[in-house]
Amino acid sequence: MRPLARWIRIGITFALATAGCHKDSSSTTPVKDGKCTGARCVEQAEAAMYYNDPASAREPLAAVCQGGDGFACFRLAELHQNGRGGPVDLDQAVLLYAESCEKQYGEGCERRADLAVEGHGGPELELEFASKACKRDRPLACLRGGQQLNEGRGVERNVTLAIDLFQKACNLAELDGCTAAGDLLSDPEGTPEAKARSYAAYNTACKRHNAYGCLKVAMAFHDGVGVPANAEAARTHFARACEFADEDGCRVEKQLAEANGKRVDIELSTKVAELSMAGLEARKFSCRMSDQGLPALEEILAGLAEHKAALDGCAKNGTALEVTWEFAGGRVREAKVTDEVSPKLAKCVATTLRKAKLATTGSCKAVLLLGDPGGAATALAERGKPKGKHVRISHEEE
Repeated sequence: MRPLARWIRIGITFALATAGCHKDSSSTTPVKDGKCTGARCVEQAEAAMYYNDPASAREPLAAVCQGGDGFACFRLAELHQNGRGGPVDLDQAVLLYAESCEKQYGEGCERRADLAVEGHGGPELELEFASKACKRDRPLACLRGGQQLNEGRGVERNVTLAIDLFQKACNLAELDGCTAAGDLLSDPEGTPEAKARSYAAYNTACKRHNAYGCLKVAMAFHDGVGVPANAEAARTHFARACEFADEDGCRVEKQLAEANGKRVDIELSTKVAELSMAGLEARKFSCRMSDQGLPALEEILAGLAEHKAALDGCAKNGTALEVTWEFAGGRVREAKVTDEVSPKLAKCVATTLRKAKLATTGSCKAVLLLGDPGGAATALAERGKPKGKHVRISHEEE
């Protein structure tokens, strides 16, 4: 029986006993020196927690924890972390979460990883405990560890191990793990085996009603990557992605229907919350084009970054502007600022963007941070507020 289920059963039994039953003293575990032993500690801890008396729960929880119960260690760690029943003691919480983890309680491993991020150990310990939690079948910990390894955040980047953790998350029904594994395995230069695994990961996500997974399965059938090309299967999966509210799926399904069996160049969207290339910072960055993935976005932003000095010159005091641009034939054909700003500022930014040379065809949208970094950060923060100005404009820009 799992620790939580066991404790709930014991707690209910104890509540019933205290509500209307009288236990004969000869049937209870004896108390030595005022301290509980054995199952009596569990009863005392549960009773204290039931009656919202965490101070009285600490000692029996400690006894049960010392007896090898990882769940008790976890609950005691929570009391120390949150200052319930006594002062906040993060150092003790750190030790207890680690002890809970070593006693096979997976959530204890996760909490220890959380505290590592918050300054109690750093990225290496974060990865260590996230990996331990993953081994104990905690799907979000698998996803977290995979992301850290893929990004190389505080540890050496290891794509192979990242894929393993993402796939473990996928096997535990965490769909973001499926799609993340699929993305890493879908390298155009990868082996046939990797491409087949990529298709399988996306397909798992699609079967569980994940729109992005269906979209990528559709592309696999359309391009014959990891699976034999099949136009009808591609159309079916684009339609399924559309059913799950994916705009690209709806648009491409319509595009294929209008093509009457002729091959078409499919453009899909790639999005990222933030990206930086050669000092140019972008937020809420998305592009729709034939190339997908982070490398494609990096190439587009790198093209704009060649004109960073001129863009910064449009708003020297700093601003955060939403812009859109369309490109084809090696250059930007249309660019505009979609925020309400002065005509002078809008013209300066749009004219500069049109000077960029981009090799592919498509359209993009992003919030660009321009000019003084401090001013740009302030303007970005203002964008997140419900009311108020969206941009910061100096007198010279007016």
